[in-house]
Amino acid sequence: MDRRELVRVLRADRVPDALYDIPGVQDIPVQPDAYYFLRPARGGWEVGLRERSRDRDTRWFGTEDAACRELRAKLTALPPPPGGGRERVEDVLAHGEEIRRSAWRDFERALRERGARDGGSANGPGGKQNGGNGRGANGPGADGPGANGPGADGGQGPGAGR
Repeated sequence: MDRRELVRVLRADRVPDALYDIPGVQDIPVQPDAYYFLRPARGGWEVGLRERSRDRDTRWFGTEDAACRELRAKLTALPPPPGGGRERVEDVLAHGEEIRRSAWRDFERALRERGARDGGSANGPGGKQNGGNGRGANGPGADGPGANGPGADGGQGPGAGR
C-alpha cells in the first residue's frame, strides 16, 4: 500500500481528513492540536502523533507499505468499551420500576430519620411545618386533603393506594 491508496482507504473507512497529515497527499490546511502523521524520514518512513507542536509515539518503518498499514491501524482502531457499561444500561432498563421503588423507599426513610434527628418535627418536603395543615402539599410524606405525593391517597408513587 502506498500513501495515495492509504488516503483512499481511510476515506472509505470514514476516517476524518483532519485526523491525519500525509505531506503531498493529504495535507491538513489548518492543523489541529493533535493529529497523526506519515512522512518520509532517514531512508524510511515515520508514523506518529503530532500533539501541541511536538512529535509523540513516533515509529520508524523501512517501507512505505509498513508505515501505511501502521497509520491505518492507528486511525481505525476502536477504543475499548467502558467496563460494564452495556450490562449496566440493560440492567437499569430491565429493573427500572424496582430501582424507582427502592429510591423512593430510601428517600422516605431518610426523611423519617431526619425528622427523628430534629426532635420529631416534620421539616421535610410536604411535611406539616410552621403550624401548616399540609393541605395542597405535593412532596413525599404529604398528608391531608389534596396531597399528591408518593404514598398519599390518589398519589402516583410506590406505595400509592396501599
